Amino acid sequence: MTLGLAVLWVVVALLRTGVTFHLAPLLVAAAFPVGMSYDAEESISAGGLAVASLAGLAAALVTTLILAALGEMTGPSLLPFGGAATEAVVFAAVGAIGGFVIASLLTRR
Repeated sequence: MTLGLAVLWVVVALLRTGVTFHLAPLLVAAAFPVGMSYDAEESISAGGLAVASLAGLAAALVTTLILAALGEMTGPSLLPFGGAATEAVVFAAVGAIGGFVIASLLTRR
């Protein structure tokens, strides 16, 4: 799911130049740990969820890097500092942390 969201983010960013997809890095980073917790038949360790969260974060950061290299990180930012690339990095970190927390709660069901 993470890869699919990352590809979708790249495609829509290429189609809509100058537009910032604010939630895309958050969703890309959170999708892997949350998806992993849904697919698990038994409880996943905190270490496993941490690795999944870091993998989601890496996917979001690589996607941000690709879009920046293509010149597609030119839209507005919701943050009071930096631009769209800075926002994507911050939101990816928030998504990875949030994904870890949500996945932790889901594995305790």
